[in-house]
Amino acid sequence: MPRSLAARIATFNLSKPYPITIPRPNGPSKRWGQSPTALVQRHVRVVDVIRETDDAVTLELETTDGRPVEFRAGQYLTHCFDIGGVTIKRAYSICDAEGDRLACTVKSIDGGEVSGFVHRGVAVGYEYTVLGPSGDFALPQDDSVPLAFLAAGSGITPVISMIETALRRSPSRDISLVYASRRQTEIIFARRLQALVAKHPQLRVVHVLSQPEPGWSGERGRLTGQRAAALLAPERSTEVFLCGPMELMDATAAALPIEPDRIHRERFYAAPQHTCTVPTEPQALEFRASGRKVTQRPGETILDAGLRSGLRLDFSCTVGGCAACKIRVIRGAVTIDEPNCLSDQERADGYILSCSAYAQESAVLDA
Repeated sequence: MPRSLAARIATFNLSKPYPITIPRPNGPSKRWGQSPTALVQRHVRVVDVIRETDDAVTLELETTDGRPVEFRAGQYLTHCFDIGGVTIKRAYSICDAEGDRLACTVKSIDGGEVSGFVHRGVAVGYEYTVLGPSGDFALPQDDSVPLAFLAAGSGITPVISMIETALRRSPSRDISLVYASRRQTEIIFARRLQALVAKHPQLRVVHVLSQPEPGWSGERGRLTGQRAAALLAPERSTEVFLCGPMELMDATAAALPIEPDRIHRERFYAAPQHTCTVPTEPQALEFRASGRKVTQRPGETILDAGLRSGLRLDFSCTVGGCAACKIRVIRGAVTIDEPNCLSDQERADGYILSCSAYAQESAVLDA
């Protein structure tokens, strides 16, 4: 008999609120690969809004042209919402198995402009644009290797897609999940996970609660990297996927007794805000590699100006988290919103992220 969920408990401190976040893999130089679909804009319609918890909703989507969106488990869509006449973009992971409906889950963040808009104003019938899918936080090609997942909070969103996809390919696959939440009522996809455990006894789910409500019989406290690694208990051949706070992932990765190339991390970075001065006058841009000269309109990013002028520029998340749009400034004053995923060395070498950057004067770009 498989152990009960209540008996499979670890402890984790989630007392600090999460920022508005977007995912990115490990390291300043290892970037998400540029997927051909990252350049695709699709118009979608909300066909269902599912309340997962008090602060998490799933938007089930369909394309308005009827053409399906093909995605890999673990990928995300960049959602382009019109809020007060301004297009604001956020990356949210797809939460269903490959071949199923197109759906993404949005967790409400205190003070979050976009998540608040989604929770208050998005209903069935709402239409908007998405980019993607994008991202390479994905399952291995070998369907026989064991899998282990560590997720915290909304980090479960890509993970449940990966688990359901893996079990669909290989129903008896050995999979472990350690999932950290504050309390019982904040466990996103609780019923889906329970149904998966009931159907697949070899799936081991360990729930981690830091602030359990009355009636919780599991352990409580702070989860360290050593404890997380012990709960995951991977074999040498296990592929491990970590999706949550950076400190926990780093500590867990350091404690895991497996080769580093078998550990896959999805980092989360705060979505950029307008921390720099947005130009109020047009600025001339020269893209040196293509020989094209375009005009950046007031309020436009360098990426927006280039795409509007017909240039094929690389981009993916469009919110400063993946560096697919990284280009070098040859000449001119350019500022960039913070935070973003550029390393100190990349900044020193003159690189910017065109999706979050604004030319303050005429500029020449190596693109």
